[in-house]
Order: sequence, then C-alpha cells, then structure tokens
Amino acid sequence: MATLTTTAEELRIRPAAWDDMETIANFVRSTADWYRPFVSDEDMAEHEVPDAWKAENYARRDFYVGSVEGTPVGTISLQYFGDFAYVGYVYLSANQVGRGYGQELLEFATGLASRKGMRGVALIAHPEATWATRAYTKFGFELVAEEREDVLAWNDGVLRDYYEEGFQLFVYWLVPESRR
Repeated sequence: MATLTTTAEELRIRPAAWDDMETIANFVRSTADWYRPFVSDEDMAEHEVPDAWKAENYARRDFYVGSVEGTPVGTISLQYFGDFAYVGYVYLSANQVGRGYGQELLEFATGLASRKGMRGVALIAHPEATWATRAYTKFGFELVAEEREDVLAWNDGVLRDYYEEGFQLFVYWLVPESRR
C-alpha cells in the first residue's frame, strides 16, 4: 500500500475504500458552483456527481484520499492508459484549497506513475478554471492540446469518455525526452 506522509502539512494519502466514496463525491460537489459559469449543462454532472457516479467511478479508477489528523481533505484518482497515467479527479474540500494539499496529491500521483514506468501523467482542465490550470502549470504540467479534436485524438483517443467541452489537455512528463 502506497502512503505518503509529509511533515510540513501532515497529509497522509491512502487508497480509498468503498466507504470513502461519499466523502470523495462531496469533495467534487463542493466546487461544482465554481465550474457552473463555463461548463456546459451536459457536463455539469461530472461536477455535481449524482449517486450513480460513485459505483461507476470506483470500479474504473484508483482513488486515493488525503487526510490531515484523520480528517479527509482531498482526493486524487488515477487510471493507466498505455504508458500514461490519467488524473481524472484531483479535488480538495473547498475550505482546504490553498494549503498545499493539491500539490502533495499531485506529487503522490506522479510518484506512483513514475514507479509504474509511465512516460507521463495527463489530465484535462478548462482554461477558465484558472485556479486549477495555474496550479497544474506551476507544478510542471505542460499544455499539449487546446482544441477538442486534438484532445480527443491524443494517445489513440483514450480520453473520449472523459472529455468535457472546452477542456484542454495537460501532461506532466516523467520521461522528458519522450515528448512528442
């Protein structure tokens, strides 16, 4: 079991159990209103996460929960597509944003992906979600596709089921010389 403990923020990260999925859904829901001004109504379900979301996503993603002193503060999910890890969800409770936990969750995910021999870690984000895109680029993610057709074509189309209209593709290169 992979666990990261940091002394600065005291964040402990562990694999999520089924019992964690309501907490994880609440992390995602806590920021839904931030996305509402620019995400299409059709795609808002990915931010409002109805109850069916929990079972569907628990079955297809590896979720992790970050806690401080036993209290869950955030989550990150990973999937593996070929030689890339995909971060589908990296969310903090809205009242935990700005404390460095998001960076620690990304460090945890990129560390896991590196140990698995992945070339990089990918995620999609909306350009108007400046709080997210700023954090990703500060961390070292690189914008690699802005247009819908380019995002959907990336890595043999593995993101087709995950794409939200207007979202862009970012990659954190674990093997920098493999960029293309």
